[in-house]
Amino acid sequence: MKKLFTTTFILMMIVSLISCNGSKEGEFKISGTIAGTDTGWILLKKREEGKWVTKDSIQLKEGKFNFTGKVDMPEMYYLAIKDKEGFLPFFLENSEISLKVFADSLEKSEVKGSPSNDLYKTFLKQDEMFNIKMEELYTEYMQAKQENDTLKAASMEGGFDAIQKEQTASMKKFILDNGKSAVAAYLALSNAYALELKELQDINKAFDPSIANSIYVKQLKEREDVLIKLQPGNMAPDFTLNDTTGKSVSLSSLKGKYVLLDFWASWCGPCRAENPNVVEAYKKYNAKGFTVLGVSLDNEKEEWLKAIAKDGLTWTHVSDLQGWHCSAGKTYGIMSIPSNFLLDQEGKIVGSNLRGEDLNKKLAELFPESEAK
Repeated sequence: MKKLFTTTFILMMIVSLISCNGSKEGEFKISGTIAGTDTGWILLKKREEGKWVTKDSIQLKEGKFNFTGKVDMPEMYYLAIKDKEGFLPFFLENSEISLKVFADSLEKSEVKGSPSNDLYKTFLKQDEMFNIKMEELYTEYMQAKQENDTLKAASMEGGFDAIQKEQTASMKKFILDNGKSAVAAYLALSNAYALELKELQDINKAFDPSIANSIYVKQLKEREDVLIKLQPGNMAPDFTLNDTTGKSVSLSSLKGKYVLLDFWASWCGPCRAENPNVVEAYKKYNAKGFTVLGVSLDNEKEEWLKAIAKDGLTWTHVSDLQGWHCSAGKTYGIMSIPSNFLLDQEGKIVGSNLRGEDLNKKLAELFPESEAK
């Protein structure tokens, strides 16, 4: 009887502790305070399919708030104050997390209790060193330009690329060294636009099976599958979109010509800067069997049409006006623009991301000077 009483007492104490704690094993509990405001609504958000989604919300009570719930794997979430600009990004996982938030300077807020977020902050601190180097070099570069010291300015231009390469290498090493953390997968996905297929495959292989269910790992594998289909020698995936008049145009309808499938947008500065080079190539080789199909990631038709006219883009243009959600853009794994694919007369991919002199050289190979006008 005494033994039964003791066991029952222990169980009651455990239940009591869990109840007082407010969170259960395998769940998260966020306890937060906000300096600078005592009232208002606190929003817990995340990004899904490129859109902001509010996952939970709670009203402040004397400057304090609490969230409880469960996540399958550590994920990037964002804390926001309703009707205020900005947000606090942090990794949410099933643990007790405390947030000390400053309403007027969210970037100075403190997050404790999330090992994943601690690892993320370690990366940010490491990465910031390269940003500081870049800023310092840029300051010196601009000073040289103002002083008309063209030799010094020219000698410094290579420094930007060197720092960028060093920063990218550091990021890749961090990802490979932390293959057991969803943070590494998040960073890889955030920079996937800059990763070649081989680099992406190496990173995907480095992820530990324990994070196989991470949404970031799954999306990286999906991107790997897309990039494999887009390798030179493969048939370019077909699609159909409306042109500027609303008429349906399919990529396959252009077979018989070399086609530059050009993803761009009116609001994209680098795209607009590259357009004159594409115009020149089109004028030079169009009569010999070369054309361009422009796929716009615009949302506003008027801005799209104005850019086409202003830049003198006389080839066929299509768009579903869905911006980054463009169906063709998803098919081709577009994560940054300008981006392009060069197709042969059969519709096979023979090159990608050919810009400036690279595009000119490739077209010169396909259309010898004796044949070009």
